[in-house]
Amino acid sequence: MSLAIKQSTLGTDTGTSKRIGALALTLMTTALFLTLRNMPMMADTGLQMVFFNLVTVFAFLVPIALVSAELATAWPNNGVFHWLEEAFGTRWGLVAVWLQWVQSLFGITSILSYVAASLAYAFDPRLAGDRDFVVAIILAVYWIATFANLRGTRASGVISSLCLGAGVLLPSVILISMTIVYVAQGKPVHLSFSTAPSSWLPLSHPRESLVLFLSFIFGVVGIEVSASHAREIRNVRRNYPIAVFAAAVIGFVLTLLGGLAVAVVVPASRLDMVSGSVQALQALFATWHLAVLVPAAAVLVALGAAGQVSTWVVGPVKGLWAAGCDGNLPPCLQSVNRHGVPSNLLMLQALAMSAVALVFLVVPSVDTAFLILTSMAVVLYCGMYLLLFAAAIRLRYSEPDTPRPYRVPGGRTWGLWCVAGTGFATTTVCLVIGLLPPGNGFATALYASGMLAALAVMLILPLLLYRWRRPAWRSHTGTE
Repeated sequence: MSLAIKQSTLGTDTGTSKRIGALALTLMTTALFLTLRNMPMMADTGLQMVFFNLVTVFAFLVPIALVSAELATAWPNNGVFHWLEEAFGTRWGLVAVWLQWVQSLFGITSILSYVAASLAYAFDPRLAGDRDFVVAIILAVYWIATFANLRGTRASGVISSLCLGAGVLLPSVILISMTIVYVAQGKPVHLSFSTAPSSWLPLSHPRESLVLFLSFIFGVVGIEVSASHAREIRNVRRNYPIAVFAAAVIGFVLTLLGGLAVAVVVPASRLDMVSGSVQALQALFATWHLAVLVPAAAVLVALGAAGQVSTWVVGPVKGLWAAGCDGNLPPCLQSVNRHGVPSNLLMLQALAMSAVALVFLVVPSVDTAFLILTSMAVVLYCGMYLLLFAAAIRLRYSEPDTPRPYRVPGGRTWGLWCVAGTGFATTTVCLVIGLLPPGNGFATALYASGMLAALAVMLILPLLLYRWRRPAWRSHTGTE
């Protein structure tokens, strides 16, 4: 999941600003969620990945994108905070943007563990399971990304784009292409193509499969970001839905083929949940005596994930900062440096993320820690999405006459109820799945209680912030 949230006030000049066509928006939207990180988890579900991918794309990703497009064109300022503020008031706008931010602490940490595990293959694959190595890489990469983002988002955006092409698209194409040749030459295939229903649906071991399903969901959260460009799109009513569905198809095909490639090449018994993509590339290179290329491939894959981290570092914090400038954060957390970056808030975020990274030193295995962090991120993000879908429905009734350059199709209300209702139901299911422990090392009741307690704490904190805010905090933004 790559989250470069654009929390700025978009211009209202609809004559000159609409320059984005369907193709450009398709590529921008696809770049938000296309990654190799989820392929090992997909591979571990076998052919069930087809079912899970379909549910993820059409019952979660598309509803979020369409609902966000309507909200973004009608209320273009400050994203989620503004939308929830319009629907339910400032208190719930702050809760929503807080959840969007705080989940990133867990999400970024899981992504960085993937960077560490991939990078290990450039030196010694055994380091992928070394908790000290993983934590060291997490902290080093994150703090480097933090200091880089203190200089503004322009350079960070260029770096992220280059990392996407070199570290995501190129390795994906290589992985899929080499696997096709691998199968065509009759090499051993480790994926069962049984036609039994249990092979395609989570029937035999539902709990384990459903926990892995959260990794599919985590791969597409943040898709609402593309809606921030809605007022810049030529013929938004036509081009936005085309771009969203095209991006959904591209993402579905590439991630599905990548997941199948990993499952075909790497036996399930040896599959590493974090570094499985590099495992597959290593196996493919070894087949044709190209092992010398493994370190370079590992560095590229790690670079791709690190580029995503760069967008995550400053993206969510900009949303929280925007809410803070409305008087919801103390003045010290509202200040920006000469590059317009909320530096104090960024440093606080880095300290909080560093504390979260220590979970890898507490949990027995890197794979388990990775799944716990992913589940926590999804659970928190689910809270935000439930509020988002509810806000979209509420605003159709409370502010029906507000101009909406893009409107979810389907009559005055029934289309929105169908789309938002589907997204709400899927999000609720994901929230429940997030309460299931990843593996047998945790008592189900204790794990679920811990997750619910964490969610409750993260809901209470912004409510306390709102209660404690002071009139003097409003419009106190300054430059350091």
